[in-house]
Amino acid sequence: MRMRRAPVQPRFAVLHSPMLLRERLPGWVMQAALVAVVVLLSWRAVVNFIANARALGVAHGFGFLDAQAGFQIAQSLISFGPASSYLDAIVVAVLNTLLVVILSSVLSTLVALFVAFGRLTPTGLIRGASSLYVELFRNIPLLLQILFWYALAIALLPGVTDSVEFAGIVLNNRGLFLPRLVFTWTAGFNVSWPHVEGFAVNGGIAVLPELIALTLGLSIYNSAFLAEIFRAGILAVPRGQMEAATTLGLSGLRAALLIVLPQALRVALPAAGGQYQTLAKASSLAAAIGYPDIMQIVGGTIASQTSQALEAMTLVIVLYAALNLSIALIVGVVNARLLRRGGA
Repeated sequence: MRMRRAPVQPRFAVLHSPMLLRERLPGWVMQAALVAVVVLLSWRAVVNFIANARALGVAHGFGFLDAQAGFQIAQSLISFGPASSYLDAIVVAVLNTLLVVILSSVLSTLVALFVAFGRLTPTGLIRGASSLYVELFRNIPLLLQILFWYALAIALLPGVTDSVEFAGIVLNNRGLFLPRLVFTWTAGFNVSWPHVEGFAVNGGIAVLPELIALTLGLSIYNSAFLAEIFRAGILAVPRGQMEAATTLGLSGLRAALLIVLPQALRVALPAAGGQYQTLAKASSLAAAIGYPDIMQIVGGTIASQTSQALEAMTLVIVLYAALNLSIALIVGVVNARLLRRGGA
């Protein structure tokens, strides 16, 4: 017997149904009124701000972005100097923030997976150490961890004059200096080797102690939460999957990576995405140790130099919102692909 398909309702069928119209009309009116109030308040706020700025003789708007910055940034992934513009400084700050977020996300994911499987292993010592890791580091405030790693790096690393040099690498309390490839039009690529000159290190590329401390703090703290998320995903995989993989001759490690992990990620990734967004927002704590990220450069240096704090903080909000929305988009795309591969 062939089943009939339900008739498709017209898109605006509610307009032809007085009962539905009476039921939904109050809700539509309330939503329209709320939107109107928000728009009106926002418009009045902008008008008042412009009027007050003019009365006080304070500059307003984003015209300052093309002005010369006049300051140097300790870490820059692109060419930047005092003659560069404020817009260039914002680009440098965004790239520095992305560097920290990417490094911390990768490192925290690897540590979290190791700890998650460790908490499920039958070996008591590994299981206990993994549980201790989770309970210890997720209950210590993140800012305290960042300050601890920063103080430890400064205290343990030698001064510039006592730098440790090995195979073209220089290490001191100003950072880890690595060789850098430099492109030249005449001779192709050259290597810029770091070397100590007096109380400074010239050449190469520097990995700041602030970057190391911030990456360690974010990675260790967030890996403790990610480990629990991944553990829940692993527990959601039927035990028979592991047994079937063992029957096929796969070792425990290969079965975990090839059979269990892909299925666990389909369950854990939505919650893990929220934790990655938390990591990105928490990277703003970099300002506490002077790492040149969005908060430090845009919300600090640029806001104080231009005396346009409202515009600068608006940029900070927009940049962090864009960063977190990008993470949500990436996680959504990856999760959709995992679901399609799993036949869900």
